[in-house]
Amino acid sequence: MSDELDGRKVLEHMVDKFETKIENDEKLKEKVKDYNRKILIDFKEGDFYNIEFKSGEIDEINKGTIDDADITIKTSPETLNELLEGNIGAMEAYAKKKIKIDASLTDMLKIKDML
Repeated sequence: MSDELDGRKVLEHMVDKFETKIENDEKLKEKVKDYNRKILIDFKEGDFYNIEFKSGEIDEINKGTIDDADITIKTSPETLNELLEGNIGAMEAYAKKKIKIDASLTDMLKIKDML
């Protein structure tokens, strides 16, 4: 098995995890029901994906960049997977410069809740 993780597979895992979480958490479902954002994920080395979050649901995962992103996340597939699995905390990843998020404070807090 390769040491490198596929960015799309990690994002699919993130979407699956979010969908499971929102199915089981009425408070979170209510909190994000009117939340609409375009998210750009930069896996460094030119590997870009974008996701549109509409009314509490994640639309499809698209390859490529977008100009009008509300949130930009710069990280590696490995770091995102570690965050999803709980092997590293968001603050630790940020302090170690393994992740950078360009977003408003409100958006950062919502992302934290969603993951």
